[in-house]
Amino acid sequence: MDFLRTGMKVIDKARSRNSETPFRVLSENGDLTVLPPRFAHSIRNEDNLSFGEFIKADFHYRIPGFEPFGFVDHDSQILQSVARKQLTKYFNTVTKPLSLETEFAARRIFGESADWQEVPAKDAILDLVARLSSRVFLGEELCRNEEWLRVTKDYTVVSFMAAMKLTFVPHSLRPLLHWFLPGCKLVRQHLAKARTLISAVIESRRLLKKRAVEEGVDIPDYNDAIEWAELECKGQYYDAAVFQLTLSFAAIHTTTDLLAQTMLFLANEPDLIEPLREEIIQVLKAEGWKKSALYNMKLMDSAFKETQRMKPNSMFQMRRIATKDIKLEDGITIRHGERVVVDASAMKDPKIHQDVDKYDIYRFKRMREEPGNVHKAQLVTTSPDHLAFGHGQHACPGRFFASNEVKVALCHLLLKYDWKLAPGNTADPFVAGVGRQINPKTVIMFKRREEELDIDSLDFATETAEGGVA
Repeated sequence: MDFLRTGMKVIDKARSRNSETPFRVLSENGDLTVLPPRFAHSIRNEDNLSFGEFIKADFHYRIPGFEPFGFVDHDSQILQSVARKQLTKYFNTVTKPLSLETEFAARRIFGESADWQEVPAKDAILDLVARLSSRVFLGEELCRNEEWLRVTKDYTVVSFMAAMKLTFVPHSLRPLLHWFLPGCKLVRQHLAKARTLISAVIESRRLLKKRAVEEGVDIPDYNDAIEWAELECKGQYYDAAVFQLTLSFAAIHTTTDLLAQTMLFLANEPDLIEPLREEIIQVLKAEGWKKSALYNMKLMDSAFKETQRMKPNSMFQMRRIATKDIKLEDGITIRHGERVVVDASAMKDPKIHQDVDKYDIYRFKRMREEPGNVHKAQLVTTSPDHLAFGHGQHACPGRFFASNEVKVALCHLLLKYDWKLAPGNTADPFVAGVGRQINPKTVIMFKRREEELDIDSLDFATETAEGGVA
């Protein structure tokens, strides 16, 4: 537990002694071998360094209620297939539901008052992102179901806390004692509620499809992750509720952290908001809600990438467990069972970035304009210098969707509302160990403004899953 309080001091001291060589630390997650950023490229596609095994070991996936943490390593790789294939395939069709749901959710969460109001930033943005993600993952049946939204928001927080407490229980006692721990009981309750809600939707769809076949009419077509998982399971059994909760902890909370922290940085320096608004208006006036419009919001893209650089959610990325002995460059050996992470300190390295402690929304836009850096400077691009989405074969497969999601949301939030931090609040994150999360106590202020462009009335290009325009 001491590492949670003093972790960054321990890491900084170790870095100063071992700037170019691996070092070891005893963290809240056990003994870790920390590789310098230069190793990120060499291990990026190493099959014998397993991300799934790392997650399963940390989150007790064999304990009832924690099954979603084992799903990242499901035999059929459903999660990865849905993110890489289906979500990418339907990339062109999700902008409309994202914008429509943002319109609904923003009005519900932030209202229409022209007077200044305040709200805890994390709570408000978590509610928004949960609704947007659920619209794409679950369709219209559940995206506004308050029970489901509560489960999908709370499961990650509750399970992380329960998992941490379980680490202090001896391995041999965990299969018994978890039944009596309040946190573990709450985790099981959330999963049971998720199973009830998801199974009802799946059964309803099956009946509708069966009836359509019997009546000789078109079978209903569903464009969401429930249906995509059915396509990608390859005939293998999988727990649909476990799959959806895995999507939730993989997507909702990380996306919330990125969008909310960006909002806090902007609210801390409101002068930065106007150039972003100008870009939104210019691009949407010219293109509407085409996929290319989001790509052409290059200043916004730069602002989000700068948020990741300033505040990655962890200073350790690319978490792996060695499944056999492997040799790295410089003759370094990683032993079977060894837990390995890569230091993300390059994002704050003054040899790479100027004014490393300044939030500069133009930083990566300028980089795009440099020869050879057009691709590297984009939000979705990973590199040893920028590990916020990981790197290599286990880089976040949903980052392309997340990029579109936060951009659509920010268009609505900046055009429709003015923002500033409540008195006495800062944009500083909550730091525990090597983790850096948005401070849940930070309060943001907002008021409705008259937008220069009615983005709710913009046309949506009727784009097909293959990318053509119908």
